Amino acid sequence: MYATYLANNRGFRYGTILQYLNIIVHMHKISGFDDPVATDYQLKLVLRGIKRDLGTAQSPVAAISPHQLLKIKAVLNLNDLSDLVFWCACLIAFYGLLRPGNVTVKGSTFNKDTDVRRIDLLPHEWGFLLCLSKTKTIQFREKAVEVVLSMTGNALCPASALHALLRRTGPIDPLGPLLIQEDGSPLSYKAFCAKLQLSLKLAGEENSQIRAHSFRRGGASWLAKLGFSIETIKSIGYWSSDAVLRYIESDFSTKLNVAKQFGSSLC
Repeated sequence: MYATYLANNRGFRYGTILQYLNIIVHMHKISGFDDPVATDYQLKLVLRGIKRDLGTAQSPVAAISPHQLLKIKAVLNLNDLSDLVFWCACLIAFYGLLRPGNVTVKGSTFNKDTDVRRIDLLPHEWGFLLCLSKTKTIQFREKAVEVVLSMTGNALCPASALHALLRRTGPIDPLGPLLIQEDGSPLSYKAFCAKLQLSLKLAGEENSQIRAHSFRRGGASWLAKLGFSIETIKSIGYWSSDAVLRYIESDFSTKLNVAKQFGSSLC
């Protein structure tokens, strides 16, 4: 009945329903009971029917493109610190193939042990190196996440944006937040998402299905379009599995070129 409720009333996808049921499995095991999902034959039949009815296809968010980033930049006032901080977060996420949550705070309180600090941004002659100790894919600090933010000389230069941010904020606590706003508060994930949707609306992209996760997808898709190998993209985005393949969005021009070459090879 719970599985049916999740499918019919909540409208969850098949994979999400399995995750919700997995919570029950853990609670049973902790209490010393058998796994109800593995032992209930009727539940297996219900899940099989849900899977057949809903399918297993995923609907990921759209990948943000450099063109859309430029449209966002056009509606920002980079002389305003809040806009500049938001823009830096966008570029870090795009170039680093990161979730914006990796460089913003979860709530309103900054945690110097888990959130990105000023000391984590290291200047170099070629730009900046951002060192993160913990992300969703690296939760136990088994290795450091190093994000290269180099001088590109174009309108989407992350190093130029960070230089501008550091000039505006001046000397700050090295153990304090990197992305700090006018009132001294760190940029939160909630504030980033709200600013993103407002910027997209002002840029005429409110129906583009761009979300916070679009930056990780966008960076991976752009690298694939440039011809970089899957292994290289996995390394830059710190994927430990082939889940990276779900992030890469093939654009229509690539598909069209492949179709043309395929057809011409048969003549």
